[in-house]
Amino acid sequence: MAAGNWNPTLKINMGTGFAEWPAGPILLSDGESLVRVEAWLMQQTTGGVQMTFQEQFLPNPMAWLADQSWYPSPKHWKGGLFKPGPALGSAIAISTISNRQSYYWWSQEVELSY
Repeated sequence: MAAGNWNPTLKINMGTGFAEWPAGPILLSDGESLVRVEAWLMQQTTGGVQMTFQEQFLPNPMAWLADQSWYPSPKHWKGGLFKPGPALGSAIAISTISNRQSYYWWSQEVELSY
C-alpha cells in the first residue's frame, strides 16, 4: 500500500493566488502502480481552497506532483485566496497491485510562501 507525505513548504503563485503545485514523496509496495493522486489544500485564515491531481506517473515513482487543477476549474484558476502561512493538505493515492485497487489517505500541515 502506498504511503505519502506533502512537501513541507509550497509556493503560492502571486499571479493566481493558488499553490502551484502540491507535491511530496511517495513510497510504493513492490508491484504497486499509482493510478491517481488527489490533493486538497485548505487555509482556514483566508478561506483559500483548491483541489489538484496527477494521473500520469513514471514507473516506480518516488514523488507525486498534483499539477492538474480540478477545483477551481482551469478556466477559473485565478483570484485564489492563499497567503503565506500554515495550511492543511489532504491527499489520497489510488493504486493497484495484482489488479486490486487500494487507497491511502493522509493529511499534513504545510507552510505556504511566495
